[in-house]
Amino acid sequence: MEKTQNKYSFGRHELIEQRKDNKRIKSKLVIIFLFIAVNIFLLLFLRSDIFTIAEISIHGVDKLSHEEIRTTMGIREGMNIWKISPPELKKRILIIPRVNDAKVERILPDNLNITITEKIPLILVPYHGYYLELAPDGIFIGIRESYNGELPLVNGLLWGRMDVGTGIPDQSRGEIVQEFLEVLNEIPSLPLAEINVENPQQIIVYTWEGMEVWLGNTHNLSKKIEVMQHIYHRVISLENDPKSGYLDLRVTEAPVFRPIEK
Repeated sequence: MEKTQNKYSFGRHELIEQRKDNKRIKSKLVIIFLFIAVNIFLLLFLRSDIFTIAEISIHGVDKLSHEEIRTTMGIREGMNIWKISPPELKKRILIIPRVNDAKVERILPDNLNITITEKIPLILVPYHGYYLELAPDGIFIGIRESYNGELPLVNGLLWGRMDVGTGIPDQSRGEIVQEFLEVLNEIPSLPLAEINVENPQQIIVYTWEGMEVWLGNTHNLSKKIEVMQHIYHRVISLENDPKSGYLDLRVTEAPVFRPIEK
């Protein structure tokens, strides 16, 4: 009798556990079904016309055109805003030599906002009748057909192929120019009209007034340029015409203006 009762109790317990397992399975199936249903709904919602790009706004451009930016990105109105990748678009935009930085934002539901920061040229390099714009990073970012005296010119570079998007191929003289770029980036008011790097052992610059400045070789070049900035106004205020002499800065600690006797 006791054995029969124990067997009955065991079977009842097993049945209860089986029902609990069935409930757990049903609960899991319901959760999986709801998860799939929500994802399908979300996917259909994100692909709906409400997220079709209606406007591409581009800000911050000066020399670049909106069409150039759009062509580089490879996107247009009518595309789904979720099918474009802001980091990928930024990477494409940064390929343009004149672009310094870019910010790409989705403005939901249907606007794409692009903000561009352009590089500013600091030096011009004469090249085959044109003038190449040189940015602070040493990359050519554009071409000008004429020279209006707004930026210093670099002369004395050995001829090599120079194109927008590349740097100065003449490496030794290019390193000298890069030092000038770094100083000009920090002191835009430097009165430099021309930089002649033909002889790396005797770098010569000219101010807008035509004063000639001897800088010697590249040793302490940045310091020499800074010294020139400090004493420039005192030199041009001398009674003698600054064009009738030259400022000798080959020895940084002993700058001197040397008049040319007539």
